Amino acid sequence: MKPYEPSGPLQPWPRRSSEPLGDYHIFSVRRDVASSPRTGRDHSFFVIDAGQWINIVPVTDDGQIVLIEQYRHGVQEFTLEIPGGLAEIHEHDLAEAAGRELLEETGYQAREIVSLGACHPNPAMQSNLCHFYLGRDCRQVAELELDAGEDIHVVLHPIEHVPELVASGRITHSLVLAALYRFMLSAHSA
Repeated sequence: MKPYEPSGPLQPWPRRSSEPLGDYHIFSVRRDVASSPRTGRDHSFFVIDAGQWINIVPVTDDGQIVLIEQYRHGVQEFTLEIPGGLAEIHEHDLAEAAGRELLEETGYQAREIVSLGACHPNPAMQSNLCHFYLGRDCRQVAELELDAGEDIHVVLHPIEHVPELVASGRITHSLVLAALYRFMLSAHSA
């Protein structure tokens, strides 16, 4: 992903120091001190470092989108999402990682996986990217392979219902919304 270039006179903030604060298995936290190019003053910033995230929009050959329902501890509610997760450290092919997440969380496999792009989940405090993929012609080939900390229920919806699922607030996960937006853009540009 190519970095954004500002149209105005903005300059990068030089980092003066970086101090690790904690490692929590799936992410770590550090404190950076950077200088404002405008004022020359130093400021502290807390940054969450995590591996690359992946989400996949799985679509069956008959126009259904494969979604998952699960309980999310951050909000203490059930959510409706697309499959996704953290790419394993050894996984350099993120499309393959997306296919793995799809199979583990839904039992579905895609005939083809194509990139839909990526986004910064929260560039104010996170250093990683979330990569979006489209899984074409998905079909169920296996049972779910859930991690011990997961309980997932698979549901299918016609693609044309996606805007209503978003508008009604049934889909609220911001990275899922971003992936679905990229999916809808790709459908209209094809």
